[in-house]
Amino acid sequence: MPGRDTISISSGESSSSEEETSPVTNGVKSTIITNGIKDELEEETLDLAKVGMECGLKHLYSGKEDKKGRYQWQDEIPKDVGKPVENAQTAKWALLVRNVKVYNDPRKVLAIHSIVVQSPLLKKLLARVLKDYPGVTPGLARLEFSGKFEPIIHRWTELKDAIDNLGDDTEDDQKTKEHADLFYNLLKTEFKSLIDTSQDMKLKGVMTYEHLWTLFQPGSTVYARQDGQETAMKLHETKYGADRNGNPCFWLTCKYVDWDGAKFGSNKLNLSIPLYSGTRHINQLPVYPLENHHEKDALRTRLIERGAKAETLAGSHYKSYHGIGWKRGNFGTKDKYNIKSRIVIDTYGWNRFNPSYAIFVAPLNQKDPVGGAIGDGNDDGEGDEDVYEDDADDSGMPMDGQFADEDDSTKRQPLTTEQKLICTPLIRGYSLKTKMWLNFFINCVQEIEWQTGAFDSLVLPSNQKELILGFTESQRKFKESFDDVIEGKGKGIILLLCGPPGVGKTLTAESVAEEMKVPLYMMSAGDLGLDPRSVETKLQNILEMCTKWNAILLLDEADVFLEQRSLHELERNKLVSIFLRILEYYEGIMFLTTNRVQTFDPAFQSRIHISLDYPELSIDSRKMVWKNFLGGSQQKNTVTDRQLDQLSLMNMNGRQIKNVLKTAQLLASRKDASLSYEHVMTVLDVTQHLHNSTQENERTRASIFC
Repeated sequence: MPGRDTISISSGESSSSEEETSPVTNGVKSTIITNGIKDELEEETLDLAKVGMECGLKHLYSGKEDKKGRYQWQDEIPKDVGKPVENAQTAKWALLVRNVKVYNDPRKVLAIHSIVVQSPLLKKLLARVLKDYPGVTPGLARLEFSGKFEPIIHRWTELKDAIDNLGDDTEDDQKTKEHADLFYNLLKTEFKSLIDTSQDMKLKGVMTYEHLWTLFQPGSTVYARQDGQETAMKLHETKYGADRNGNPCFWLTCKYVDWDGAKFGSNKLNLSIPLYSGTRHINQLPVYPLENHHEKDALRTRLIERGAKAETLAGSHYKSYHGIGWKRGNFGTKDKYNIKSRIVIDTYGWNRFNPSYAIFVAPLNQKDPVGGAIGDGNDDGEGDEDVYEDDADDSGMPMDGQFADEDDSTKRQPLTTEQKLICTPLIRGYSLKTKMWLNFFINCVQEIEWQTGAFDSLVLPSNQKELILGFTESQRKFKESFDDVIEGKGKGIILLLCGPPGVGKTLTAESVAEEMKVPLYMMSAGDLGLDPRSVETKLQNILEMCTKWNAILLLDEADVFLEQRSLHELERNKLVSIFLRILEYYEGIMFLTTNRVQTFDPAFQSRIHISLDYPELSIDSRKMVWKNFLGGSQQKNTVTDRQLDQLSLMNMNGRQIKNVLKTAQLLASRKDASLSYEHVMTVLDVTQHLHNSTQENERTRASIFC
């Protein structure tokens, strides 16, 4: 075009005006329009509008393909294109049956490839037969079955019963009967051998590996043992495949109900049945339908009761546990621990402190499919949903990258009977004794047997006991009523218990926790380590857990973290500084015990709300300790009050008294006799050198600090 600046590349020669508008030829010649291209396109569009554009379609067709599957477009219909087989003529038939050739089978030359159900009456019948079958929507305009015809084979009995129950009162009933018989007889002829073989093995309670798929119907309830626990799950899908070692196996993808800390939802689990030869009893398979269990009714009752217990344990609970707990090791193994202690059940905390093993679930809907039998009523099955929302994200990450709000758990709907049946046997929590987050079994969770007399047996002045208990209970109830200038700062309460060993400092914290019926987290320097980089993280996690559980935190022998800072121990100074800063934001109740209060850093004085000094036990206090231990013993004793007066004159602390009585009880048991004063004196005579040494050390220590 004149007036346009162009640059053409064509073997070093300038191109003519005709070449400027010509397409690329053999990849050698090309024209690059450097300016004015937008105006040119707009002008061409305006020119076409002036001339007039035809309203219509221009079809282009793919031409012959080359060896690489590429083809050229052309405007003529290829000569080898025939007419479509399905048309208005085929649409009038109730069924369309596609057949394919069969090779290497002397019994037949043709086999059914697929069947298209076109009869609206037959679709209505199949909607009742295939109700709740995953992946099948009989109400579609085009209903097609192919492959192994799994939905029909799995519901073969239901199909036969539905056809037998059809009446002939109306013309629609008669037509439905004709179409259904046609469909049934066609499939019976094609799959007679498979159906007869499968039905025969099911009646005899056995199954071959090749026919396993006929045993497991998607949507049915299957039974398996996981970690020795009886479990029921909803079968989602099955397929033949191979395990991680390449060995053939039959895979079952199952779904069960789990708790993620804020809501109940569904989770997936893949189970497998290894390849085996011949037949095998169905109830000897690793997984099999719940209906094949020899006591299925009793099993259902047990599983539903366990699911109901799991529902009551949703949230945060303080319980007792006696059984096995486990967690995933570094190499994917299950590290097992024998737990016999108190635990805190808290899945939300599990997700918070174990994000690599966090629990994420797909939402449940509240429909209970147990109520209706397949094929009953006039429901056409359209719009029915499974007990799960299968389109929910199961990628192992929380919605929007954040954990669900635990407060939402109060709004949850109760579990249905079917959801309780398939509820997980596991619950997550924290073992206060081993100080580990573990998976626990629901059936091993027990109620706590509270030591109701623990606080009453505490040997302290009554006004001091009243102050401690009243102070801690009021703090738990009204901690939100006071706040610092900075939000969340200064809400906690710190009590310092100082005094010599064995006078009841640790027992005080234990008794208060028992009286208030809250968890007691006992922490020592060994739980935190001495590396400042890890101490801060561990301490923050512990304080966060205790605040969330309304637990009492006991830092026993707190000297390491509370000792006065110096100019020469920089690493220990870091520990003290970390402790001082984090304590400021603790919102719970903390007990600190020490017998070296003289070495405390002055900065702790302003952070301690109550400081109690525990003096040496008086004669009356020692007598009370002797009496408490003797009264709490299950072994009979013959110690009189006069003998108790003599024992209380000995300068001993509570721990020493307990150890002497324990040894004396063992001595009495050895002689098969009741505990007597003589047994106690025998032990005291043997261990007197220990008490003398202890008293000498105490006198030496007192002279140093005086």
